[in-house]
Amino acid sequence: MERWQLLRKRHLTREGEARVVAAIGRAEAGNRGEVRVHLESRYPGDGPLGRAAALFVELGMDATRDGTGVLLYVAVDDRKAAVFAGPGVHGAGEAGFWEGVVGEVAAGFARGDRASGLVRAVERVGELLRVACPGEDAAGNELPNTVSMG
Repeated sequence: MERWQLLRKRHLTREGEARVVAAIGRAEAGNRGEVRVHLESRYPGDGPLGRAAALFVELGMDATRDGTGVLLYVAVDDRKAAVFAGPGVHGAGEAGFWEGVVGEVAAGFARGDRASGLVRAVERVGELLRVACPGEDAAGNELPNTVSMG
């Protein structure tokens, strides 16, 4: 079994992953945003936000037409999460919004229901995107609706 397959099996069930992917699709509806979720066991280097920033570029999220990408990053074994948003979204939301998104992930993981925490976090991002960058995305779905793992 490949390393990514082992990580996928360890971090999310197939059903849980399908729920998160469906939530990403719903979050991207009615706005110009692009949402990705990335899970890995541990974060290397500069902490979870630094890792999220690096992955944002590595996953091509910095190349979206309107700069409206949002990456939800989770280092599962380290029990750390971060959100990194492109310039078209960064600064949107009221004070504490992004911390609340991370809190949804933490609450789901604490309950032993990782998928539900991720789904709720993605839903909150979608709610913000519909306000911050409403309308249909003329560029289409620029990034795959997947849960990436590393």
